[in-house]
Amino acid sequence: MRYAEKVIGYLISALGLGIVIFGLLGLLDPLGAQITNDSDPFGVPPSATQLLLHVALGIAVLVAGIWLAVRNRRM
Repeated sequence: MRYAEKVIGYLISALGLGIVIFGLLGLLDPLGAQITNDSDPFGVPPSATQLLLHVALGIAVLVAGIWLAVRNRRM
């Protein structure tokens, strides 16, 4: 069971890292982040607050995944 927790933790960490990377790229180039939106390519780009919220969410998911992967459980 511990190996499954570690694998799930690493997968969650990878997801969180991806969210953080794409959020930071969106902060650096908000217009480019909007152009990749196929449903509305010429719409208003996401606000800095929304992108910072994505980065914060990504950091929270990353930390939760790392915690799940490296925590020590006593049996």
